[in-house]
Amino acid sequence: MTCFHNRGKGYAKSVVAGSLLDARSLLVKRAILFTGDNNQAAQAVYRGIGFLPTGQKYGLVLFEETQA
Repeated sequence: MTCFHNRGKGYAKSVVAGSLLDARSLLVKRAILFTGDNNQAAQAVYRGIGFLPTGQKYGLVLFEETQA
């Protein structure tokens, strides 16, 4: 069951912004946030903290751990 009672309260924006502030304290100079084309909620959060779409497409590759 999905829980929607916390939507629209700014929690996601606070979590993302806090993570970015933490990264900045570690001297990170650049951040790239990405989401699916249809994930309007995440895109709104990202725009709400000052990010703008670049028009570039990014992907993420996860490798399985192997045992040697």
